[in-house]
Amino acid sequence: MNKRPTINFSSILKESEVPITEEALEEVLKQEVSGAGSLLANDSVMSPFWSWVRAAVIKPVNWLINVLMVQYIMPNMFVATAQRWALELKAWELNVVVKEAVKTQGLITFTKKNRNDAVTIEAGAIIQTLPIDGVTYQLKVLQETVLDVGLDAGEVLVEAMEPGLAYNLAAGYYNILPKELPGIDKAVNAANWITTLGANAETDEELALRLQNTFNAAGSWHIDDTYRSIIAGVAGIRSDNIFFINTGDVDPGTANAYIVMEVGPTPTNVLASLNSHIMEGGFHGHGDKLTCLAMPDAMYTLTTDVIFNENTNATKQTLALTEVEDRIRAAFRETEAFADMTRAKPFSRFSISLLCTELHQNIDVIKSVKITVNDEIQEDIVSTLAQPRIANLSVKEVFSE
Repeated sequence: MNKRPTINFSSILKESEVPITEEALEEVLKQEVSGAGSLLANDSVMSPFWSWVRAAVIKPVNWLINVLMVQYIMPNMFVATAQRWALELKAWELNVVVKEAVKTQGLITFTKKNRNDAVTIEAGAIIQTLPIDGVTYQLKVLQETVLDVGLDAGEVLVEAMEPGLAYNLAAGYYNILPKELPGIDKAVNAANWITTLGANAETDEELALRLQNTFNAAGSWHIDDTYRSIIAGVAGIRSDNIFFINTGDVDPGTANAYIVMEVGPTPTNVLASLNSHIMEGGFHGHGDKLTCLAMPDAMYTLTTDVIFNENTNATKQTLALTEVEDRIRAAFRETEAFADMTRAKPFSRFSISLLCTELHQNIDVIKSVKITVNDEIQEDIVSTLAQPRIANLSVKEVFSE
């Protein structure tokens, strides 16, 4: 969701009584010419003098106002409306490094068929997901790894095939070996499997939010915005996904920063690195103690009942049920797929009725859909210091009477 304002600079100029049309410019110019004592009497449309003035003066001035001023100069004076080139120049001014795209790295658990065998996993071996919104996400083994005799399983370092936060999937999503590996029974990504967060190249909105925060963080005291700027410098963490809770009433000079990811849980190694950087690397205020924590999860059981339109064949029903499940999981931040689904987030109200509406809007074979949360039909999930997550999700077809 775009958090930057949309400003109509033409309206601002008009409200400030700046002439922004050729007709208005001509009228102003004629008043100025007359006021200067000009004796020109022929101001008709066919007047040679005014024809020349329109071509040589009014049209260029109109371009300067409506193109140069309105489309380029005025928007790029402000972080809120600036284009990419202007944002990058402002970033340089403020010593903010624009975040590049990063490939996810992590540890996949490979389970052997026989613990008494030594198994070699070759570099380049692939593990992947089932298709999510038509996309299969693949990881490759970075270096040849030997799982020694006596081990039932071992962790192997992998990297995403492409950069992007879409690869930061929760536990269990990577579970398919497209090519059988000798001696390996199965492979899966366990909890806290990520060692390096994948990230998209920083968008204009994300960069603008960080620049906005940098203005607030310019003071010498370590207020929220200063710490927000430090934390948001990590690839994969958005500045608007950091929430501060002051704990100074319990332990003076302390605070907690709770971090939620766009996709999947917050990796523990990322939190450890941040805490070390802030507290041991000297990036904290005098007497401050800031602790970075994963946003706590609030777990919900969702039951989804779907009624299809008449004459919907079995194949379309199966595909639709899969899409319903994938869309709901995306709404609860398990994947980056289906950007048109509203995401649940902390300190907010997540509307179940809106979720049902978005399912209707995107899956045309659905006649009716009902979502039950924790065995109760409700309209909203209201969150405070917690990220709504799915503990259990069932999606099934029911038949109308």
